[in-house]
Amino acid sequence: MARHARVKALAGDLSFATSTPFAKLLDGCGLSKSARHTRRVHARIIKTPFSAEVFIQNRLIDVYARCGCLDDNCRVFNRMPEKNTFTWNAILGRLIRSGSLDEAEKIFGSMPEPDQCSFEEALQCFGKMHRENYVLNEYSFGSALSACAGLADVHLGQQIQALISKSECPSDVHMGSALIDMYSKCGNVAYAQRAFDEMSSRNIVSWNSLITYEVTLASVVSACASLSALKEGMQIHARVVKCDKFRNDVLGNALVDMYSKCSRISEARAVFDRMPTRNIVSATSMVSGYAKAASLKTARAMFTGMMEKNREAIEPTHYTFGNLLNACANLADLQLGQQAHAHVLKHGLRFHSGEEADIFVGNSLIDMYVKCGAVEDGLWVFKNMLERDKMSWNAIIVGYVQNGYGIEALEIFRKMLVSGERPDHVPMIGVLCACSHAGLVEEGHHYFK
Repeated sequence: MARHARVKALAGDLSFATSTPFAKLLDGCGLSKSARHTRRVHARIIKTPFSAEVFIQNRLIDVYARCGCLDDNCRVFNRMPEKNTFTWNAILGRLIRSGSLDEAEKIFGSMPEPDQCSFEEALQCFGKMHRENYVLNEYSFGSALSACAGLADVHLGQQIQALISKSECPSDVHMGSALIDMYSKCGNVAYAQRAFDEMSSRNIVSWNSLITYEVTLASVVSACASLSALKEGMQIHARVVKCDKFRNDVLGNALVDMYSKCSRISEARAVFDRMPTRNIVSATSMVSGYAKAASLKTARAMFTGMMEKNREAIEPTHYTFGNLLNACANLADLQLGQQAHAHVLKHGLRFHSGEEADIFVGNSLIDMYVKCGAVEDGLWVFKNMLERDKMSWNAIIVGYVQNGYGIEALEIFRKMLVSGERPDHVPMIGVLCACSHAGLVEEGHHYFK
């Protein structure tokens, strides 16, 4: 009685500065399981600025559930302008415990971001429906498979697939897509592939569910390539081999690139030859790999064949030329670099910034020529670029210095300053070397004072 009197007295006070007193009042209502006092406090809350506060709304859902007021519970939930994870989990748990399994299934299906607690609640709901002989439909199975995917519980997912096969529920596109998604997220790509192959009809969701896993693996393989993490890359490759075939080129391209960058050219070629379809990306990785491995004759032959093959097929991009020219520069392979330059000109690259910028291809050409000792050719590229950036100036200045043309390097450096391009440490080191080699002490002092 004392608690009831306190609730009644405090509920009439609207001067609370925060929602905390209301939360404490609701806790008292929950302990006493008094639906009447809960509604009384709720009525007062509606008249305050706290009526839309997620924290206090969640308390109302919880307390109404304790009082057995499921209709009030759902009414608060449905009218909430904002919900968080606790909100969804609270309503889902209460619906399951009250036996409203169909409604719980709908709630889970509409959750924006289910968490582990939500997935466990959903599976508890599914299990209860199965034990109580509910008629399970494609949405029931789909929700359960989604929960298995979220928890990465492949064993339970396989059990649910067995139930699906024994049920009278038709194996439609929705069910097949849910199975692919579950197996993919559990890391079992072979079973995902099998589920895909067994589908009589497919939609964009089916394809995306299978492709997403390959794209994820491709991203990890690309990271291995950047870190030269050969062991980890080979482990991923071993998993990929379990698939019958690739659904797209992304993963194959990533594996070729990874092996090439890790100097395992024979493995790269094995993946390349096994790919059902090859494109300019995989071929470029192979050319770069052969060039890096000093197999220049093979690199030249593959590049020539790649260009001839792609006259009426996939066009090489500026990234293709940039990667190839970098490999030529590192190996000082002038002949292959000149072949690449010829194709750059044929494709009309003018070396500009902005949308679809290709200025870095011009910079790669300059770098390739000066590293091969063809300084005049590098200067020709520099002069004919539609636009130049800091890297363009750096490449030609450092190239001239490295080839012993200190006076010419200083002249280009002066032009850089006149153009308004602010030099960084790279050309400054080049200028210092040029002044040192040419005995230009005063000029060096002028630039570094």
